[in-house]
Amino acid sequence: MTRGNSVAKNPRFQLVQTGEQTLRWRLLGGNNVSLGSAPEDYPRAEECLVAIAWLSTHISELTSDFSHLSGGRWRWRLHTGDRLVAIASHAYGRRIEAQRGLDRFRSATTEASIGEGIEMIADWRRKYRRDSGGHSPNRSP
Repeated sequence: MTRGNSVAKNPRFQLVQTGEQTLRWRLLGGNNVSLGSAPEDYPRAEECLVAIAWLSTHISELTSDFSHLSGGRWRWRLHTGDRLVAIASHAYGRRIEAQRGLDRFRSATTEASIGEGIEMIADWRRKYRRDSGGHSPNRSP
């Protein structure tokens, strides 16, 4: 596993630190756009890597569905039985765009390498989140 922000041209998985002790995987396309992500956080990188390997092996067997959110926004989800295994990283304006996004995710999953080349980054949005008291965890009082 590597740290850093080198530019890659092929689809790749990335581990994103979402909390002090949690992380999740996401799949980036060759243009660095997030194509999809894990639906839940994991406590250790090893568990993320196992989930990525499982997803890559079983991608063709997974069932998809689409949800329509308010404002005409669509999202896709992949699951096996009642277990959710991947979700769209963002909402799409039309269902056909969500379908194309899912198709790109499925294709990129089979192309992305698994193993030592996976980078780990911190979720930049954590910097701006506030606790229930209205304080940002990264600002001095």
